[in-house]
Amino acid sequence: NPYQKILNLLIQGPKNENLKNAIPQGTKINKIEKQGENLIIDFSKEFIENHEGGEDEEKLTIKAIVNTVTELTEINGIKILIDGEENKSFKDEIINFKDIFIREKI
Repeated sequence: NPYQKILNLLIQGPKNENLKNAIPQGTKINKIEKQGENLIIDFSKEFIENHEGGEDEEKLTIKAIVNTVTELTEINGIKILIDGEENKSFKDEIINFKDIFIREKI
């Protein structure tokens, strides 16, 4: 499963000690499902519980996932679930996962 493989590499984080991991420690992937042009990613609760918080950091996490996964030409957006539940958000509730995230055009 190429989606599982690239997301696991993202979870493992960078090999360079000067770079930060975009995905919170302890995060696991419960399930990945392709629906049309979107990828539904069900992360464990550690994705939100272990996130350091702050809008900028949260946006970087989402952007890292979206930009990584949408490099595969058949994927245009991602939907995030937490332990199978929709409409979750990071702890500060600034970024909600109710919508599909798409790659921002630069």
